[in-house]
Amino acid sequence: MFTFLKNDMKFVETEKNIMNSNQEYNLIAYDKKVLGNEDILDIHEETEELQIERYLVKKGDDFIAILDYGLSSPRHQKPWISLLAVHKKYQGLGYAKKIYLLYEELMRTQQVNCIHIAVHSTNKSALNFWTSLGFIQFDERIYEDKVILSFEKILD
Repeated sequence: MFTFLKNDMKFVETEKNIMNSNQEYNLIAYDKKVLGNEDILDIHEETEELQIERYLVKKGDDFIAILDYGLSSPRHQKPWISLLAVHKKYQGLGYAKKIYLLYEELMRTQQVNCIHIAVHSTNKSALNFWTSLGFIQFDERIYEDKVILSFEKILD
């Protein structure tokens, strides 16, 4: 149903299209509604420094989402999701949950026993989404003048 395609610099326009369909998130995370090429390049550099795997998710011929994850989070050295962004026109169809469950299964095959994610405290839809999947908040901190909540899911 979904194909994970390694994300790199040749997909800047595709990534920008997905990110800019989520202007509310951009405002929360980047303090602006629309990201430009320079912003996407900055994201690529930051994720490279953090050793994050970056994927575009396709359904058929359509790019519908971005999934970024790492195996050692900067603060807790645990596997973590850095970003799951679904294009606005594909939201509400259950795709984010299905993409996450594919990721979780991948982590299980690698004998991972927990997954972390950090969520902006003002991103109510993300907070609802992650808690509905069994993530439990374990930390709160300030990062770049924003309240960030850390969540963990233990994999049985």
